[in-house]
Amino acid sequence: MLDYLAGLLEWLPLWPHPSGHIAGLSGLYLIREERIDLKTSASALATSSILAAVIRGWIGYLDPVVGGLIVAGISFIGLLSMAFLRFGLLAVEEGRKPDVMDGLVSGIAQGLSSVGYGGSGLSLALLSSSGVSIRGAVLLSSISSIPLVLMQLLIEKPSLIWLLYIIESIPILILLTRLKLRPSTLGAILDIAFLFNLYQLKFIEERVERYQKLAEEISDFTRKYGSIGLFAAMAIQAVISPIPADAVLVAAGALGMSPLEVGIYGGMGIAVGSAINYFIARAIGKKILEYYVRGDLLNKVYIWFNRWGGWVVFLTRLVPFLPLDIVAYIAGAVGMDFLIFFLANVLAIIPRAAFFGLVGQRLARGDWFFLVISIVAILVGAFIFSRQVIKGGEEGSKE
Repeated sequence: MLDYLAGLLEWLPLWPHPSGHIAGLSGLYLIREERIDLKTSASALATSSILAAVIRGWIGYLDPVVGGLIVAGISFIGLLSMAFLRFGLLAVEEGRKPDVMDGLVSGIAQGLSSVGYGGSGLSLALLSSSGVSIRGAVLLSSISSIPLVLMQLLIEKPSLIWLLYIIESIPILILLTRLKLRPSTLGAILDIAFLFNLYQLKFIEERVERYQKLAEEISDFTRKYGSIGLFAAMAIQAVISPIPADAVLVAAGALGMSPLEVGIYGGMGIAVGSAINYFIARAIGKKILEYYVRGDLLNKVYIWFNRWGGWVVFLTRLVPFLPLDIVAYIAGAVGMDFLIFFLANVLAIIPRAAFFGLVGQRLARGDWFFLVISIVAILVGAFIFSRQVIKGGEEGSKE
C-alpha cells in the first residue's frame, strides 16, 4: 500500500521508495507564482546532478539503511539551524527568498537522497529551518529533484503510475504552502518527524550480510596485494565505504600483517582519504558556514579551533572506536590549517592503526583479554591527557 503513496512520501520521506523522486516535480506548479533567479536554480541543479550522477550513475549505490541515517542526520542539522535562527545566531532573515547558497544546500539534500528515501521533503525541511519562505523552499526543492528524475528515467523503465505519484502529491503541497506558520516552525516539525524515521531498521538485518561481504572483499584485496593493498583499501574506505576503518585494520592484523605494517600503510591510507574529506568540506562546508552563521560568532569558532584544533584532531584520531571521517569534515569546514590537521592526523592515526593491527594479531590467537585491557588503558589515558590540555588552556587564558 505504501508503495502507491510514494507521491506523498517524497515530501514526507518515511518510506524508501525511489519512485517517489518523480513526485518531487509536483512543486513546479508554483513556478508561475514564485520567482527564483537563474543562479540559484543553476546552483541547485548542478549540485544535485553531480551527486546523483556519482551515487546512482557511477557507483550505483542504493541502501535504504544509509539513506534513512542521512535523513536523520540532515534533520538534526535542520533543528540546529532553526535553533540558531531563533536565537539570532544566523546571518539570514526568516521568510526570505532562496539564493545561490540555498540552491547548493537543496542540491546536497536532494542528491544524497539518491542513496534511498525521498529528498524533496528533506530539502524543504532544511531550507525552511534556515528561514527560506515555504513556497520558495517547495519550488527550489522541486527544481533540485529534476536531475534525480532524469537519472531515474535512465535507470528504470517508465511507468504510468509515476503520473499518479505527481498528482497525489499536489494536495499535500497545497496544504503545506497554505499553512500560516513561520518557515522555521514548519521546518522544525518536519525535522522532528524525520528524526523518528526508523523504518530503515527493518533493512538492517538484510544489509548486515552485504556489509560483511564488502568487508570480506576488502580483506581479500588486502591479502592479495599486501601492504599496498591495505593502503589503497583504507584510502578508499575513508571516503566512500560504510565499513568501519577499525574493522579493516583488525582484519589486516589477523591476516598476518605486522602491527607496524598495519600502522604505517593502513594509517597513511586513512590519512590520504581524510585529506580528501578535508578538502571536500573546505570547498563546500566553509562557504556554507560563512554564509549562514553570524560573523562575530564564527570568528570565535575559528579562533578556538585554530588554538585547540590540533589537539582535537589528535585526541579523536587516537582514541579507538571514535568516528574518523567526521573529524576531517569538521576540520575542513572551519578552515583549520591543513598542515596542522595532517600532522596531528598522521601522528595519531599511525599508532591507532598499529594498535588495531596488534588487536587483530592477538585475536587471531584467541587472546581477548589484551583487547579489553588495552581499550580501558587508552580511554583512561585519553581522559587524563585531555583534562591536562583543558587545564593548561584555562591557566594560559588567565595569564
